Amino acid sequence: MAKIEREISHNFGMDGGKKIVSALAEKLQANFKSLIKSIDWNEDKTAATVKGTGFDGNFKLTDSSVKMVMNLGLLTSPFKGKIEEEIDKHTTPEEIDKFAKQVNA
Repeated sequence: MAKIEREISHNFGMDGGKKIVSALAEKLQANFKSLIKSIDWNEDKTAATVKGTGFDGNFKLTDSSVKMVMNLGLLTSPFKGKIEEEIDKHTTPEEIDKFAKQVNA
């Protein structure tokens, strides 16, 4: 089983980070509804477990970063490189800032 781990820095504090991560999760779930089965948040919305077609994972928000771990299943493991490219493309500081402006964080 392949694993993808990332720590994505941000400078929005805990409240701004929650707003951004929540909006991003909603956007991803809407755009990939056939792949993402569920996103289950903890009580204070600082962590979530994600389950989908061919993967599961979790992420944890701190006041300065989001830590993400994805476990790819047998059928999705061959696409690890492509998935990492997509994650990295959309999580640059510039992309995070642009998305934050869209959600007014």
